[in-house]
Amino acid sequence: MHAQHDRSGPVIPLSEPILVRGDSSVTLSGPELRGLPAEDRTVTVACASGTRHTATWTGVPVLDLFEAAGLDDETTHLVVESTDGYRVCIDVYAALDAVVSYTRDGTPIGEEHDYETRFIAPDVDGSRTVKGVRAVEARALDPATDPESLEDIFKKP
Repeated sequence: MHAQHDRSGPVIPLSEPILVRGDSSVTLSGPELRGLPAEDRTVTVACASGTRHTATWTGVPVLDLFEAAGLDDETTHLVVESTDGYRVCIDVYAALDAVVSYTRDGTPIGEEHDYETRFIAPDVDGSRTVKGVRAVEARALDPATDPESLEDIFKKP
């Protein structure tokens, strides 16, 4: 069980909308994203550089993003894309506990970085935690389809 986040602190507006593609497509503005119920996730991120850091990330559970767009029962993967085109394909079961976070340890991400949001999940490798989320798309992949064929990981994560 995850605690609902107390939003008594200052609200920092998010400037980048997020496209959610499920049964239909929905674009969530920064205020709409901040208006959705938020939860905390304490996650240790292991970076490609070998460093590890544990933080409490606050954001919208990924499954809640699909409330308006719909999520087909046949969904096998989520494709998460950043504003710079970095794209990963995550097994839906690994993404079930993910959030699109906008704060880290109570501080808005955009105050410390050049991006405002981050896809964070406890069981997803640090290099696959997308920074500056632009889109989250539900996909039902055929068993013969390699999920990595949908990725573009040559951008800086």
